[in-house]
Amino acid sequence: MTSTKCKVESGIQLLARLTKKTGIQRFYPTIFGNGPNLGEFIEIYSEESTACLLAEFICESLISNELGGPESSVIVFNTDGKLTLDYLINIAKSKILKLSNDNTHKSSTNNINVLLNSILKKMFIVDIYESTQFYITIQNLDFFLIKNPNISLIIFDTLTAFYWDEQDLQKVTKMDLYIKKLLRMIQKVVKDFKVTVIYSRPEYFSTNKEPIENLEPCCEKPVIEQINYRIQIVYNDNGQNHINVRTYDKQFQKTFNIINDEIIWM
Repeated sequence: MTSTKCKVESGIQLLARLTKKTGIQRFYPTIFGNGPNLGEFIEIYSEESTACLLAEFICESLISNELGGPESSVIVFNTDGKLTLDYLINIAKSKILKLSNDNTHKSSTNNINVLLNSILKKMFIVDIYESTQFYITIQNLDFFLIKNPNISLIIFDTLTAFYWDEQDLQKVTKMDLYIKKLLRMIQKVVKDFKVTVIYSRPEYFSTNKEPIENLEPCCEKPVIEQINYRIQIVYNDNGQNHINVRTYDKQFQKTFNIINDEIIWM
C-alpha cells in the first residue's frame, strides 16, 4: 500500500502563499537584468556611504505603474540614520518629475504632489537605535508582512550596525559569521513571503579582505546564509564613481556620477 504524505503548513505560510502582490522582477535592469527574483538577497558595501544606491533602489521600486515603475511597497530598517525621509522624498520627487515629463502626464505641482503622496504611502521607515530593538524587529517582521502584504522589498541599512555592541572582549565573533547569523535569522522569518532583501555593510566588515572577485561566490538561487548579488560601490575624487557587481555566473562594472544626490549612470 502506497503511503501518502500530507504537507502541513502554518497559518503564516498559508497567508503568504495566498497573497497576491506586485513583485520586483525585471526591476532596475541596469544592474539586475531580468532579476532580482523573489527570495533573493543582495549585499551592498563600500568604504564610504551606500545610501545613494539604496535610495535609488527604494525610489525606483516605489514608482507607480502609470509611470512605468513596479509600484511595490518597501520597508526600510534604518540603523545608520542616513536614509532619512527628507532625503528619500527629494530623490523620489526628482524621479517623478522626470518621468512625468517623459510621459504624457502633466507635470504640474499639484499632479507631482499627488503622485509623490501615493508612493510615500507605500514606504515604511523603521528607525532602530540599539541591538535589542533590532532583534525584536526582525523576529516580528512576519507579522508586519502579513499586515502589509504588498511589501516586495526589504532594506537593511546597515545590517552590521550593532556588531560591536554585542561583542564580548573575551570572545569576538568573526565578522563573516556574524553576517551569516543575521542572514539565517532573516531568511527564516521571510522565507514564506514573496520579498527581496537588500542589506548594506561597511567594506571593512569582512573577515576576508580580498577583492570582490575573490570573495565567497554568490548563489544562483536563494540558499540559507548565502547571497545572490554582491555590489561594491567605489567612489573617486574625479567624480567617475563605479560599482562592481557579482552574481553566480558573471561580474561587471558600471560607472556613475552623483548629481543633486541622484545617481546618473554613464
